[in-house]
Amino acid sequence: MLKREDIRVRDPFIVFEDGIYYMYATTGKTTYSYYHSRDLENWEEGGVAFEIPEDFWAYKDVWAGEVHKYKGKFYLFVSLLGKNGLRGTQICVSDTPRGPFLPLVQRAVTPLDQSCIDGTLYVHEGKPYIFYSHDWPDNYVEEKGAFIGEIWGAELTDDLTAIKGEPWLVFGSDESPISKATPHRIKWEGKDCLRYGSDAPWIQKLSGGSLLMTWSPYLHNNYVVLPVISRSGCIEGPWEHLPEPLFDQNGGHAMFFLDAEDRNIMCLHAPEANMLERAHLFVVTEDEGKLKIVTEI
Repeated sequence: MLKREDIRVRDPFIVFEDGIYYMYATTGKTTYSYYHSRDLENWEEGGVAFEIPEDFWAYKDVWAGEVHKYKGKFYLFVSLLGKNGLRGTQICVSDTPRGPFLPLVQRAVTPLDQSCIDGTLYVHEGKPYIFYSHDWPDNYVEEKGAFIGEIWGAELTDDLTAIKGEPWLVFGSDESPISKATPHRIKWEGKDCLRYGSDAPWIQKLSGGSLLMTWSPYLHNNYVVLPVISRSGCIEGPWEHLPEPLFDQNGGHAMFFLDAEDRNIMCLHAPEANMLERAHLFVVTEDEGKLKIVTEI
C-alpha cells in the first residue's frame, strides 16, 4: 500500500467508478499506468492501462492521459510523440477504467500537421467536443520572438474517431493578462525566447449555466491554473479571462471530479519540479460565478 504523498505523479487524472478511485499518471515513455484506492489516500499499483502498439504512428512520450466515460465505455485521450516529430492526441477505448485501452483508429484525432497535446473531452448539449493545446515546438511566432501556445476546440464525430468540421481557436496564451505579464523565458537554438505555454484545458459547467475552462501556462519560475469563462454557456464562447489564478503555487495541469461525498475536487500536480511532483487534491465550490478553493485534502 502506498500513500499519495509517496507517489510521483505528473498530470494526474482521477476517475471514481463503482466505489473505487483510479489515478492515472504520466510516468512512462511507452506505457501509461494507474493506481487504485478507496479513500484517495492509500493506493495500490494497478498496472499498465495502455501501451504504444508496434508499427504505430507514435513511438514514445505517453503524456497527460485522461479517461472519460462516454456511452457506457471508457475512453483514454492521451498525448503521444509521432515519428514525424509532432505530438498528437490519440483516443483509445476500454470496457473498464483498468484497460487495456486500445486505439479507436491508427492516428491522432488532432490535426496531423500540428504539435497538439492535452486533449480533453467535453460533451455539450449531447455533442462530444475535444479541446486541446497547440504548443511546443511548432508554434514559434517570429515577429514576437516567442512560442505562443494556443487552446483550440473542435466537435468530434459521435463515435469519437475524428474531428467533425473545422477546429476553432479559443485563445492564444499571450492573450491572458496573467500569462502575458510574466512569460516563461527559455533558450531555443541559441536564442533567448519567450514561451507562453497552454497546457491542460478542462471544461465544466457552473450552476448558473456558464462554462468554466481551466488551463495551465508556465509563468516566470511558476506553473499555475488559470480560469476562463463563457458566461453565455456557448461552447464557442466568447471566452473571458478571469483576473485571478485559481492556483498559483507552482503546480498545475488541473482536472476535476466528484468524490464519494459528491464534492467537486480539483486534482493537480505540484511542485513543477522533475521527480518531485505529487498529486494534490482540493475541495472547490462556486462563489459568485467562479470556483474557489475551500481546503486541501
